[in-house]
Amino acid sequence: MKSKSLVKLPAKNHVKLELLEKFAAIPKELKKSGLAFPKDFKAAVVTDKNGSPKYFVFDTYSMWDMLCAFDEKFEETASSKEYVFHNPVGWLIDAIESHLPINPALVLKLKKGIEEAKKYGLVPFEKIKHKFGLA
Repeated sequence: MKSKSLVKLPAKNHVKLELLEKFAAIPKELKKSGLAFPKDFKAAVVTDKNGSPKYFVFDTYSMWDMLCAFDEKFEETASSKEYVFHNPVGWLIDAIESHLPINPALVLKLKKGIEEAKKYGLVPFEKIKHKFGLA
């Protein structure tokens, strides 16, 4: 089955990712083509004039689902050490999460938890460690 191309691209000027921490900008060819994605857009393959895939375009949720599926499958097959130290998909997920805003509901819940701990006189672990010379 042949995928439907959103736009025909020249065979030159492909996007090159240099580091995992940097995300590639949308190529100029795609910007100039005036792509408009439908409301229920999930993912697409952009091909060149010969029908070879050149770009894969995902909406946010499709990309996130795909990364999580890869990560879960790797977790099932990898050892614990391999999962932690040799997991580029996990590193990509972490890089994306580090740029996401903190959920305001979580911030509120944490603030309430701290207030409640102070109210009941709970002592932080760091203070206990320091008191007993464990820090």
